[in-house]
Amino acid sequence: MKTISSREVQNSFGAFLDSAQREPVMVTRRNCPVGVMLSMENLPAILGLADSMRETIRNGVKVGLADAKAGRTHELTDDYIKTLKVEAEQRIHAKNKK
Repeated sequence: MKTISSREVQNSFGAFLDSAQREPVMVTRRNCPVGVMLSMENLPAILGLADSMRETIRNGVKVGLADAKAGRTHELTDDYIKTLKVEAEQRIHAKNKK
């Protein structure tokens, strides 16, 4: 991802827009990221991802509530959280291989 300072954006906005049409551009202020400019062509994919994430979260909450109601609960110990992280990383890795 290309990175550009807010000062550079102010001084050459047209070039900034041209760059953003080709690839995402991160804007920094005092060397800290403050925003990202994307092409409008990316918007449908981003909105679709947001909808998918919202639905995934909604379904996860429903399953979690049903599990809690049925007494299927786990204490959130450090070991249990580590196990969940490992499982999530394995799922992500397996999904990326497809």
